Amino acid sequence: MSGVRPLFPLLLACALTVSPAQAAIQWPESPELPPTTCIEAGAEVAPVQLAPISPLPAGVVGRVAFSATVFGPDGQPLREMTLGDVDSLHPLASTFKPLVVEAVLRDIDAGKLGLKTLLETTPGRRSIEAYPAGKNSVSTLAGRALILSDNTANDILQLTAGVTRVAQEVHDRSPCTSVLHTTKAIWALQSGLLPEVLPNPAANASTYAALPFGTRLQLARLAVTGAQKLTGPAVEAALDVYFKGPTYTPDMELGVQNTSTARAFARLQAQIMPGAALKPATRALFRGWLADKKSCCKPKNPTFLPTFWGVKAGSGWRMLTMTGAATLKDGRTVGYALLIDQADPRLAEQTESWLRPLAGWIDAQLLRLTQ
Repeated sequence: MSGVRPLFPLLLACALTVSPAQAAIQWPESPELPPTTCIEAGAEVAPVQLAPISPLPAGVVGRVAFSATVFGPDGQPLREMTLGDVDSLHPLASTFKPLVVEAVLRDIDAGKLGLKTLLETTPGRRSIEAYPAGKNSVSTLAGRALILSDNTANDILQLTAGVTRVAQEVHDRSPCTSVLHTTKAIWALQSGLLPEVLPNPAANASTYAALPFGTRLQLARLAVTGAQKLTGPAVEAALDVYFKGPTYTPDMELGVQNTSTARAFARLQAQIMPGAALKPATRALFRGWLADKKSCCKPKNPTFLPTFWGVKAGSGWRMLTMTGAATLKDGRTVGYALLIDQADPRLAEQTESWLRPLAGWIDAQLLRLTQ
């Protein structure tokens, strides 16, 4: 990885090394500038570069980055298609959820959990929007997290797998990808409900994003713990006020949301979504959820027809993300990521209407890339 983070102020670093749970966080008056790009080490032989065969659908606006890579059976990248700055960092929205579910399934393979293990939705674990009440099996929660993009289901699984463990494993697999927070912690930070972590979110978020990974991990633990002291409805109400208020800034999303670059995340999808690290039974479940017809985002009549095609999308205020991976009959694997943020605020609540036309656009690009 060649993206270098600025040095973190010694005063804050020392405060955190004493006791993360009781640290008196002292933020500098001048915020550190966070990295805006990240580049991971590439293969010895660069893949053949292709340009998209068509422009994005009409009406899709914002900061756009698209990366799709074809890998050979040996894992070497063969062909790559890009649009925009694919090494710029973007918020991932809900597209990080397969990473959480895959970690839980590996725990099942290891005998640490069972598919029928019941996990309870407590007030502290409940995130925003619809949620599964009472006790639900790991299998039910995993399906909801991937097919319905259920925030509470994801958070319960992430807490069960271990937020720090998931963050470290993702970082080890893809140094440009940060999955530090549950969805509830993200929204609580962004809406200003965790002053013990970010006393002034607008001023502190840039410095927070500039911290070394280990330091961010310590602060993220505080955020996740603090978020569990809040109710889901309270977070959702505060978030609505923030998004439509004068303090909203896209910089906050890069500061506190889970992030990656289009190129790095496309490569990570190719590793994760086919389920290569899982046993046959859990792999079949994982792939089935990702390919479920009720989940988005594929065209109704695709032209790209691989043996497996898993997808996961995410959306938020002024952002839309669409990711996926596929395996081909000849043993090749494809991973892709389309990351859009900073859309026109007048279109902020319309970004999900882009899903269907963008699904058709991605279908055409993948067909060309794999021919």
